[in-house]
Amino acid sequence: FSIAWPRVLPDGSGRVNPAGLDFYSRLVDELLEHGITPMITLYHWDLPQRLQDLGGWRDRATSSRFADYATIVAGHLGDRVRTFTTLNEPWCSAFLGHASGEHAPGVRDLPAAFAVAHHLLLGHGLAAAAVRDQRADAEISITLNPASVRPASHDEPDVLAARRAELSSNELFLDPLLRGQLCAELVEASKTVTDWSFVESADLGVINAPIDFLGINYYG
Repeated sequence: FSIAWPRVLPDGSGRVNPAGLDFYSRLVDELLEHGITPMITLYHWDLPQRLQDLGGWRDRATSSRFADYATIVAGHLGDRVRTFTTLNEPWCSAFLGHASGEHAPGVRDLPAAFAVAHHLLLGHGLAAAAVRDQRADAEISITLNPASVRPASHDEPDVLAARRAELSSNELFLDPLLRGQLCAELVEASKTVTDWSFVESADLGVINAPIDFLGINYYG
């Protein structure tokens, strides 16, 4: 199940809502009582409005606020919960939320989508460390929705478009997470859109924090 960040921290940071934490504590107890192992997802697209007003995931500081939130949740539930998934489908938050505008916050700004994707991954790495600080034997995962992209034809424009879609759907997330590096092909293909100046030198080491398993949502 997923925790709602605004339910725990209505303003995204600072004041904790005890009723929100107590709700999830009771839920965990009820699951355990019925022999069900709780597995928590920390972020399923519900960003506190106050943080969105300050720039949302386009703002690097949101990554640190996410780690603070993870510390609170793991500190409250980590005595009974071992498995934590940091993010659910960050591609959706980045591109449906900031490129096509189909999802909240309804932005249509492709360069912003790349920055958001990076800050989400940075938040994942910081949150993974925060959870492990609360429970050393925690199992950490992140859930992606990778795409199997096929060109509409063998014509060069279609092949190129498919490859660029694959880069932004898959390599954008998998290379930093599993290899600790940006995909050079992606950086080259997107250089007319973004200069990647939002990536700082230590970021990729943080993002490349060990995970215990990789969640996959695949829609055939």
